[in-house]
Parts: sequence; structure tokens; C-alpha cells
Amino acid sequence: MTSDLRHVLSKARCRAACMVLVVLLAVPAQAENTRYTIEETSDGGFVRVDQQTGGMLKCAGERDAISCVPINDDSQKLREENAELRAENSALKQRVAELEQAAKAPEATVKGSTEKQLDQIAGFFEDMVRRLFRFAQSLQEKPGEEI
Repeated sequence: MTSDLRHVLSKARCRAACMVLVVLLAVPAQAENTRYTIEETSDGGFVRVDQQTGGMLKCAGERDAISCVPINDDSQKLREENAELRAENSALKQRVAELEQAAKAPEATVKGSTEKQLDQIAGFFEDMVRRLFRFAQSLQEKPGEEI
């Protein structure tokens, strides 16, 4: 019976130590405008969440001692990815603004290139018409020859 009593007392001391730790952790949390949130878990331990960084600790008591272990989460990776996406978004917005500005640019450059293209097309048709007339003249000079 003494071992059962020791076990009960040990468990009671562990719970009391957990409660003292919870109270001690809660006092600074209230002073810091509730930076930390402490929630009891189903296994008798508790989880402390840092409201500013998102970091979490899982605490449990075993034989007169309390141990806390960080809970791995992806919040840091998500924050880094968020920062990368924001930078990419900013760069894309800047590129869109540059393209919109280029689209609103004076039409002189567009007209200049269009006029050059029209000159090339007109030159092509002039050459084609000259060749056609030369061909027609060559047919008139040599009637009766088969083509």
C-alpha cells in the first residue's frame, strides 16, 4: 500500500507542479498583453502557444519534473514562402506597369515602323508590276512563240 500511496502522492505533486508552472507562465502572458496562450491537453499536459511568433511548446510532467518540447510546425516555412510570393507579386506588378506605360507611349514610334513596313510593301508591289509589264511586253514582241 505504501507504493500505491507514493504513486498517488507523486502524481499529485506532478499535477501541482504543472499548475504552478501554468500560473507562472500565465502571469507574464497577461502582463505582455496575452502573448502566450496555454491550453490543457487530454493527456494531462498542456500546450503553450506564442501569439506573436506562432511557436508552440508541448509540456508534460513526469515524476516531479516538467519537460517542455517544441512542436514542429511549418509556420517559419510559410512565412518565408509568403515573403517570396510578395516579392514576386511586387515584381510582376512593376512589370505590368512598365508594359502599360509602353502601350501608352507616343504612337510616333509605332507610326514610324508602320510607315517603313508600308514602304517595303509598296516597293514589293512596284517591283511586281514592273516585272508583269516586262513579261507582257516580251509576249507582244514575240507573237506566236509558245510559252
